[in-house]
Amino acid sequence: MTLSAALEYMDLNKSSYCYEGRPRSEDKRVFPLDSELETALKEMAGYELTLGYDKATDYLRAKHDKIWNRKKVYRHMKILRLLQPRHIKCLWRKNKRLATFCPLQSNVRWEADLTWVATRMGMMYLVVIEDVYDREALSGHMNIRAGAEEAIECLKEALRKRFGREQALGLRLTVRVDRGCQFTAEAFAEFAHLAGIELEFCGVQTPNDKPYIESFIGCYKLEEVYRNDYQAFFEAYEGWNNYMTWYNTARPHGSLDNLSPAAFREQKKVSAKTG
Repeated sequence: MTLSAALEYMDLNKSSYCYEGRPRSEDKRVFPLDSELETALKEMAGYELTLGYDKATDYLRAKHDKIWNRKKVYRHMKILRLLQPRHIKCLWRKNKRLATFCPLQSNVRWEADLTWVATRMGMMYLVVIEDVYDREALSGHMNIRAGAEEAIECLKEALRKRFGREQALGLRLTVRVDRGCQFTAEAFAEFAHLAGIELEFCGVQTPNDKPYIESFIGCYKLEEVYRNDYQAFFEAYEGWNNYMTWYNTARPHGSLDNLSPAAFREQKKVSAKTG
């Protein structure tokens, strides 16, 4: 009986039967590290260490005025153990009642939310407001209390920063919030109405209704809170101020072509003048 007939009878593939494994070479190609890029990566400190390889590439290009390939940066960061853990997205229940579109300019829709920060002395509560278009964190009010007064103060600070006054009459500004007691309070609703702000409330257990502020808080927790053990309230407060400055002025954003919010707003101003 021929080999082909025997293999066909046993229902075996001829290529599998006749295959001989090729011995793997022990001598792998070793690519030497770029000394200049290696030095730049080792000099990274603070919040810079929280960047993934994609954002780190653009960040290092802008900082050192060099053109480094993304795969090259990835390989160097992998060898130097600087890569971040892979982020796995969770599936949430969708709520079709509210749209999650991004406006075409600043000061059209803001999002606000409340989070907590643990310290050795107790909990600190942080109310944050972010502009959906340019991703700038407009204000953040941190306190040991988390009531309507704190939410109002945070909103006032954001209005002063953007408009120089505590109102937005005639601007059709919308602030999207959840159904927390701070935002459903009568005092908060009254102030928003007098300031010319339209409130938009999310559904129950639907964080995707305000994805931008949820993303900001997630970045703040991963890049600042979880990397520190706050002994006192002032340490958490100082850490928040440092992170807010870094986030607005230096941190690359993927949705902004890896520009910081400040650089993105400046770019839009220049294009508006020249266009």
